[in-house]
Amino acid sequence: MRKLKENITQFFFVLAIVLMFPGTSVLSQSLKVVFEKIQPGKGVSLGKINAVTQDNLGFMWLSDQSNGTIIRYDGTNFKQYKHDPKNPGSLGGTYPECLFSTDSGIIWIGFYGQGLDRFDPRTNTFNHYRHDPQDPNSLSNDMVSAILVDHLGKIWVGTDEGLDLLDPETGNFLHYRHKENDSTSLSHNVVRSLYEDRSGVLWIGTGFAYDPDSKEGGLNRFDRESGSFQRYVHDPKNPGSLISNKVRAILEDSHGNFWVGTDGDGLHSMDRETGEFTRYTHDPNQPSKLSRPPLDGVFDHITFLLEDKAGKIWMGLENAGLRKFDPITHSITQFGNETRDFNSLVNNEDWKSFARSNSV
Repeated sequence: MRKLKENITQFFFVLAIVLMFPGTSVLSQSLKVVFEKIQPGKGVSLGKINAVTQDNLGFMWLSDQSNGTIIRYDGTNFKQYKHDPKNPGSLGGTYPECLFSTDSGIIWIGFYGQGLDRFDPRTNTFNHYRHDPQDPNSLSNDMVSAILVDHLGKIWVGTDEGLDLLDPETGNFLHYRHKENDSTSLSHNVVRSLYEDRSGVLWIGTGFAYDPDSKEGGLNRFDRESGSFQRYVHDPKNPGSLISNKVRAILEDSHGNFWVGTDGDGLHSMDRETGEFTRYTHDPNQPSKLSRPPLDGVFDHITFLLEDKAGKIWMGLENAGLRKFDPITHSITQFGNETRDFNSLVNNEDWKSFARSNSV
């Protein structure tokens, strides 16, 4: 197990970075960090890894969107799970979008356009959940971008048609959707991120970042007792609001600071008592103090936020690589070139330990 943990510790960070920068060993503009790439081995290829999670045994699970597979890494070997149209018990789709591992070892897989899968590695079985237009209790939509199992064991699923709560006993879904003229409903139906803070509060990030013409979305705080939502949205007259409604990344750090990532100049800290946001925006006169540099591309949103043991905040940016943000000095460190994107890092102690021990 020690060998597994050591290899996974190295592999995780190398995978998230080196795969996005093939042929690159020195990734930082100001900090020389050398990585050794772990090769997947004969017969296994790795494409676009857009989601990573770690299970209760320490195994890493990867979502390979390019090859349409789910991959388990045990510290030495890679095992692929593929969709077989002739086998209804195989992986349920070819475009995996998100992963979530539970304390009991179950792996949940969300597909973009192919619904939701529950995988039990102990029995090697997949259970599929799909939208059925004839069944109002089925999954709201087969576009699944976020999954979260909360501290109560409740299974939340973010789709393009709202937030769903799965009853695992019946397979039925309870739907939470945006309703016109109801300010206590979900702010927008396209759910892109789910996060539970240390108080057990469920946060929902909405808004489709890939539609430049849409300004809808927002951050939502869910009230479990009433089933209602408190919305936090962009207000052009209020500099203390979100700078954009397209919320993809949410993080509560070890000091209790609450961070929200959107598109645009989209790094924010939030005061959850007042609902006020502090924006960390681009300053052309101080290029080292950026939430991100200005980009020419349309798709410029923050895809994830993660804290290391040193208290630094790491940001993955669509089309703009990886950044390390210092919450005290507000300085930024750029890793890699600005034409690559980072979609996911797994939030586990191995990553934090590796980042700290290597002064990353």
